[in-house]
Amino acid sequence: MSENKKTARDLEQRGDVASLKVLYQGAAISRRAFVSRLTALGISASVAGVIVAGSPVAVAATPKRGGRLRAAAGAHGPDDTLDPARFNSVINYGRGEQFYNGLTRIDGFLVAQPDLAESWEPNANATEWVFRLRKGVEFHSGKSLDAEDALYSIQRHLDKDVGSGAKAFVENVAEGIVEDKHTVRFKLKGPDADFPVILGTYQMKIVPVGTTDFSTAPGTGPFKLVEFKPGVRSVAHRNPNYWEEGRPYLDEIEWFGVSDHNARMNALLAGDIAMMSGLDPKAIRQIDRTPGVGVVNTKAGQYTNFAMMTDRAPTDSNELRLAIKHLQNRERILKLIYKGNGMLANDQPISPVDPMYCDEIPIRPFDPDKAKHHLKKAGMDGATIKIHTSEVAGTGAIEQALLLQREAGKIGLTVKVQRDPGDGYWSATWGKKPFFMSGWNMRPTTNIMLTLAFTSDAAWNEARWKNARFDELLTLGRASLDPVQRKNIYCEAQTLIHDTGGVAIPCFIDYLDAMSDKVKGFIPVPLGPLGASQWPRSVWLEG
Repeated sequence: MSENKKTARDLEQRGDVASLKVLYQGAAISRRAFVSRLTALGISASVAGVIVAGSPVAVAATPKRGGRLRAAAGAHGPDDTLDPARFNSVINYGRGEQFYNGLTRIDGFLVAQPDLAESWEPNANATEWVFRLRKGVEFHSGKSLDAEDALYSIQRHLDKDVGSGAKAFVENVAEGIVEDKHTVRFKLKGPDADFPVILGTYQMKIVPVGTTDFSTAPGTGPFKLVEFKPGVRSVAHRNPNYWEEGRPYLDEIEWFGVSDHNARMNALLAGDIAMMSGLDPKAIRQIDRTPGVGVVNTKAGQYTNFAMMTDRAPTDSNELRLAIKHLQNRERILKLIYKGNGMLANDQPISPVDPMYCDEIPIRPFDPDKAKHHLKKAGMDGATIKIHTSEVAGTGAIEQALLLQREAGKIGLTVKVQRDPGDGYWSATWGKKPFFMSGWNMRPTTNIMLTLAFTSDAAWNEARWKNARFDELLTLGRASLDPVQRKNIYCEAQTLIHDTGGVAIPCFIDYLDAMSDKVKGFIPVPLGPLGASQWPRSVWLEG
């Protein structure tokens, strides 16, 4: 449903979280009114404050045009691609936002906003969605955008030969129908209230119908490709025919990878680049004391967790799992390991930046006495267990394991920490050993996150936790278009994971990036580094 077609009165009357976020983003309601309305919907004041703190708001600033911006991501290599279906890294996502558009765009509130589709609407049970495209949009080749392009771009993810990393997101699509030149209808196999958000994810970019050669990055985006060398760099120039009036502001972007964190940071400090992704928390102090640069902190839902497999000993005992959860000194982990850059988590994967976050579940306290109680009930008082971890297991994974080792020792549980090599960790350790460290990025919707990682038949269900009621709840959540009802459904699902699940999640970790003070117009989006890579269309250079 098009947000830009609704009046403020329409949004006020709806009164749901998504509509209130749109009003707040457009400065139609004040911060105080936004928080007040959120709390009236049952969202606690503390959670509402988190949503506000991490939310982009319209600001009175006049963008400056022109200039060349150099920016660096971390991981890069010969597999870098311009094919949106195969995007799988920050450097690819950044190019996607330079050269392409989706039908929708996910904003800083995790709400689908119009991009190439100017409006959309579901049927009564969310099994069909109709999208109406903007008129007058041109691809970089000069071809006009039409519904055939949109249908082709979404359906190609279902072709196994394409190798799309987002195939699972659209497997619910049963049929696509071009109703006229600017209207496409998607019929789904089952209800999905999140479908517009799914179409705003990184890989769902629109390309001309029939495209198989992506060497020219044939999109509709704010920049045109000038040069692309996989594993080296790309150069992009401003698209003078871009459909979004007044954008972009930059004339040129050079975007490349620097794998070594210190080298990437030193390039920023020296002024060789204006933006970098993936700042190590240990480097915050150095950035803070250097004039002209600053840390960009985005509240998010990524986390590093303890995974305890529920289908094998000794972690098949929920009493042992509860003991491990009560040994999580969450405040200490957040302060010492993540330097305060995050939020306390509660042994379930949905964070306070998500409107479906269940704030009714109290944060599980650090309680060694209660942990010892559960340990005795598990028959493991004085036992020895092994936890596997690695440098690649997640930010702070080794440090979290060592801290658990110290706390467990105080109640008579010996935890042996085994550091496994990064090569092969995800194939030989993850999902194989009973007790191991893991790490997850936030997904765009609650249902996607829970489906990927916790449903009984999910390939990525690392703890092998199975719960029939949980699976049923996710089906109910996909079918509901009522945000209050959906929150109640997802709250019950989060409670089940919290009570019996095979993960201990002590903290949600902020995305940390860094940039020059000359970079303006950056908008935080909690789905990934550098504002989920959406910066190309919004930033400009001051001075």
